[in-house]
Amino acid sequence: MYSPLSKSMVKLYALAMFFFTANSVLTVVVPLQAADHGYREGEIGIMMGFYMFACMLLRPWAGQMIAKHSVLTVMRWLLIGHALTLLVYICFGADGLYIVRALQGAVTAFFSMAMQIGIGNILRDEDRGQGMSMYSLSTVLPGLYGPALALLLWTPSKLAYLSVFIAVLAIVPLLFLLRSPLPGTKQGGAAFTLREMRSALAEVLPHNGLIVSAFVMLAGAFVFGAVSTFLPLYMVTTGEGNPALYLFLQAVVVVCSRFVLRKYIPSDGNWHPVFVSVVLLFSVAGTALLAVLPHLGYFVYLSSVFNGLAMSLLYPTITTYISFAVPKATKHILFGIFLASYDLGFALGGFATGYIVQLFSFAHMFAACSLIALSAIGFIWIKRRETVVILDVQTNMK
Repeated sequence: MYSPLSKSMVKLYALAMFFFTANSVLTVVVPLQAADHGYREGEIGIMMGFYMFACMLLRPWAGQMIAKHSVLTVMRWLLIGHALTLLVYICFGADGLYIVRALQGAVTAFFSMAMQIGIGNILRDEDRGQGMSMYSLSTVLPGLYGPALALLLWTPSKLAYLSVFIAVLAIVPLLFLLRSPLPGTKQGGAAFTLREMRSALAEVLPHNGLIVSAFVMLAGAFVFGAVSTFLPLYMVTTGEGNPALYLFLQAVVVVCSRFVLRKYIPSDGNWHPVFVSVVLLFSVAGTALLAVLPHLGYFVYLSSVFNGLAMSLLYPTITTYISFAVPKATKHILFGIFLASYDLGFALGGFATGYIVQLFSFAHMFAACSLIALSAIGFIWIKRRETVVILDVQTNMK
């Protein structure tokens, strides 16, 4: 077993940081590049949503392949796939954006599952929350420099440097896999069919904690997807605010809070409605401020603080809870399925909000995001009594 801040674990976090640097850069560049080539907001939303939609579809099968072939083996192949995806972007540019986003989603599904299953296997139970939080931290560190680099390189005179930078990001993650602490052991009986998937789901459907957490994850990810997809385009097209500064401040908040608050991420296997509701309130405040962006001036950057807090805490909190709540016998099936709720929400954040912008405005879109986060809070408290009862019964059975 390793400690969350051991040298071997830090190496894994560095691998995740470089992997997600490419995602951070392309998340900013792709909408701008698409807009330059005449794509409308609805089409850009679909294009960006392809990333998480592909991730959602493949995540359960990623869990199966990881259990069948080992975390280490799958990581080797997916990093090769990651490199090939970035090369497709370099070669085809705007003509291959749909394909690139779909391939990125497929590779990320396997990467995310491999890292989270691997971290869960090599850390002690009491350290799992810290490990998940540190992994999540490493995935958002690129937000400190990725958007600024993307906007810096997104000029006609520097597009060649952008291609070189993307090529470097295709190769570097492979180097961090050398002497990796990720387990190379296979799990017997890991293969599953659609029938077994349905049976596993039927087994946990009465578990209200899992159902509520999946809905909250979906709603929160919907908001994150909308902000990530359209905030840079919003600020660039309206001339209100600096998207690089906003995303930098948001990333600083995410990075600092995930490190400083990592020990406060619940890691006891229980559902914590008050904690999750407070996190969602940060999201409500952040998107509500964006809805009135033209009237805020420099106060708009306060929104980055609220959105950063929501992004930093929601995902590690719910993934840690799900890692405890799903039955061990079907973990390789159910862990991926429940985590796919994040991918679905993030994809819908791009798919749906693009058309809201196209039909109404950016302000209406961000106001709708605030209402969605509020609905998730309401759902938590409507289901609170049932959730507590279910958890009490399961605790007594154990």
